[in-house]
Amino acid sequence: MILVGDVGGTRTRLAFATRENGRWQLSKLRERPTTDDVAAEIARFLAEGSGERPQAAAFCGAGPVLADGNIRLTNTDVLLERAALAAAAGVEQAILINDFAAIAEAIPYLPPETLVQCGGGNPVPSAPVVVLGPGTGLGVAIGTGAAGAWITIAGDGGHADLAPVDDEQLEIWQRLRKTHARVSAETVLCGPGLERLYAAVADGKRLKVEEIDEAAWRGEPAAARTVAVFTRWLGSVAGNLALTAGARGGVYLAGGIIPRWGRNFDIATFRRAFEDKPPHAAWLRGFPSFVVTHPQPGLLGLAALAGSSL
Repeated sequence: MILVGDVGGTRTRLAFATRENGRWQLSKLRERPTTDDVAAEIARFLAEGSGERPQAAAFCGAGPVLADGNIRLTNTDVLLERAALAAAAGVEQAILINDFAAIAEAIPYLPPETLVQCGGGNPVPSAPVVVLGPGTGLGVAIGTGAAGAWITIAGDGGHADLAPVDDEQLEIWQRLRKTHARVSAETVLCGPGLERLYAAVADGKRLKVEEIDEAAWRGEPAAARTVAVFTRWLGSVAGNLALTAGARGGVYLAGGIIPRWGRNFDIATFRRAFEDKPPHAAWLRGFPSFVVTHPQPGLLGLAALAGSSL
């Protein structure tokens, strides 16, 4: 049994993972608001459980891994110390990685029914994949099969610069530049970013994420335009990452926003922006993209990573 934990900027998820019939299964999942003492949350989780002690523990956090092996979350002032997490879990050592690196670890293990293809052809086996997802922030990671092993590359691509590609985006980008200084991909492509984008489109009017969604689906012009611009920018950024990685294995959209949108996600708009990369538009047309609907891909990836060492 493996203890797995995903510590995001907003929520922390803890669960036990076991392998049954070749698939990783999660049990006793608990989700709570993220606090500044994650180790204490882990200790409480174990104390309230069945009393079983895990053989291994693996955690991920929404931020880069520092030189000392710890993670300071990017969007909230929480420090994840690997030694403290291991002590709370009752194991000698714990794995601690970036949250989107954990999702990249899950790609080979995701059940087919948890992937919704949204354009492109078939994945090329062992070719690189890109994982990105707007949620509290914008996470990015790369995975690839090499020499019979699955390798992930963690980064913080969500904080790369965001470029406008047409006059509409340029006008909005200039408004964002005035109010937020440097404009990164995460400035727009996350939950708070959707709110910032709506304010830029709606002349300073502000709505919460859920309100923007509801207004867009009923056809309110500013909200519908916001969602359309968000979708095009997401496609552009995803296409940039696909070009950078040569992601013929697929581009996988995770995070909280796109799976929540479900059928309201405009695949055609996303793919037009994704493929609009001359002189390589035809090449990108074959790159598949998927929406990840698995409820806890990060925990699944952590289980697979920790399980490989047992």
